[in-house]
Amino acid sequence: MIVSMPLLKFKDKITIFFVVILVLGSIYFYLNHLQQSYDSVQWSGERCLSELTSIKYQLNVVTEYKNRIDKLLTETQKAHDMEKERFKDIMDSCVAMKQQSTICQSQFEDLQIECKKVREDYNKAIKELEKLKSAG
Repeated sequence: MIVSMPLLKFKDKITIFFVVILVLGSIYFYLNHLQQSYDSVQWSGERCLSELTSIKYQLNVVTEYKNRIDKLLTETQKAHDMEKERFKDIMDSCVAMKQQSTICQSQFEDLQIECKKVREDYNKAIKELEKLKSAG
């Protein structure tokens, strides 16, 4: 015995048709949404790579600039240290010259005193010689 299935009514067929259309439409919109999301992510990724490349270039420029500044700073520091050493040598030389000047001044004063004594002895000797000449 064969059981026969009752034939679907027109109303049921239309309901099934709309359900199938609704399911297919939902799948289509979901896949379309996934495609748009993928495109958006891909565009964001490309933009990220582009910005990363730009930042890398800027970093290289900044690093090169920093290296130049470091080199200039090192050279300036060396020059400063040399000038500082030169200034110290000059100051040491000035101190030595001042000490030498003090010694020379002291020797000059000693020589003036010695010269004054020699002159006084000379004047005494001349007076004694004149006394001897007038006495004799």
